Amino acid sequence: MASAPAIRGGPRASWLINLPLAVFVLAVVLPFTAFAVGTWLAGYRLQPVLSASMEPSLPVGSLLVVAPIDASAVEPGMTVTFEDPVVAGRVVTHRIVRLTPGDELAFVTKGDANAEADPFPVPARSIRGRVLWAVPGLGVPVDWLAWPRGFVILVVVPGLALVGLEVRSRRVTRPA
Repeated sequence: MASAPAIRGGPRASWLINLPLAVFVLAVVLPFTAFAVGTWLAGYRLQPVLSASMEPSLPVGSLLVVAPIDASAVEPGMTVTFEDPVVAGRVVTHRIVRLTPGDELAFVTKGDANAEADPFPVPARSIRGRVLWAVPGLGVPVDWLAWPRGFVILVVVPGLALVGLEVRSRRVTRPA
C-alpha cells in the first residue's frame, strides 16, 4: 500500500502564513475597499494631497473626499478641487477667496499656507468638486497605487500567485 506524499510544512506552516494574511485583509483591505467603493458609488472622487499649500487644514499625504458641485453653487470660503487653467492635467485644491468680476463665472483661489492668491482666475468649467473631508495619511498609499503600479500590485501579482499555487498543488497531488 503506497502512502500519500508528504506535504512540506504541513498544516501548521499553512496556518502560520494564512492567519496574518487573513488579519491584514480583514483589518486593512476590506475596510479600505468598502470606503473606496462607497465613495465611488456616491459619485465622489478621492484626491491625494501632494503639496503643503493647504496646510494645516489639509496636510500633505491626506486623502480628500471630493463631491461634485455645480459651479454656480460655489461660494467664497469653500475648499474646491479644480483643473489648473495654466498646467494641463494638473489638479489643485485651494480655497475660494472671491468671485471675479465680469460676464464669465470665475473664481480667485488661494492655498491656506500661501501668502498670496493664485495668479490666475479659475473658470467655472474647471471646478471638479467641493472637498467634503480628508483622511490624514491615506493619500500617500493611494497615490502610490496609481496606474500602472496599482494594477501590477493589485491584479498581476495576485494573479501570478494564484497560478503558481495551482501549479504547485497539481505537482504535489500528482499520482506516482
